[in-house]
Amino acid sequence: MKLIKELLEEAEKENRRGSNFLTDSNKQKLREQWILGKFAENYNQRATHKMEYANRLEVPDFEVFDSEKNWMFDVEITEALDKGRRRTLEYRIPTKEVIFIPKTDYFPVIEKRVSQKRLMQYSRTTILIIYLNVFSSIYDKFTSETFSQLLLPEKCNFSQIWLLDSGGDKILQIF
Repeated sequence: MKLIKELLEEAEKENRRGSNFLTDSNKQKLREQWILGKFAENYNQRATHKMEYANRLEVPDFEVFDSEKNWMFDVEITEALDKGRRRTLEYRIPTKEVIFIPKTDYFPVIEKRVSQKRLMQYSRTTILIIYLNVFSSIYDKFTSETFSQLLLPEKCNFSQIWLLDSGGDKILQIF
């Protein structure tokens, strides 16, 4: 069991060393640590019951505990990229122009990730965090009412579904 803050610091330290966990497919565990850490920072700002510790699992990715080391919930992390976007190619050939993607183009990406994860058997206490690795910040343009239009599966194994923006600065609960 480790402090979530330490997991985040470990991922950021490796990234500063040149081990870019956002682009290296072999660094998925570091990327997941960073996503969990950034999510916890945002979540803890609004929650009374704070996420403090985590254990790495295989499926789901983590189990999370409070400051008293009481189990809170399991966490499954997934990533949604723009359609046709390949992270490894994109970072090898940087682009100077960022094209705004209309809100409706995000919906199929999010819906697809939820549908794929829904097929796996998770306990009803698992939350899903979708790291929305897209070019523009979704939260500047869209409200939570906009996201209520998402077509999520009727049968969903997750107790909650959250979005984390690409910078790790904002979260939004969509289920």
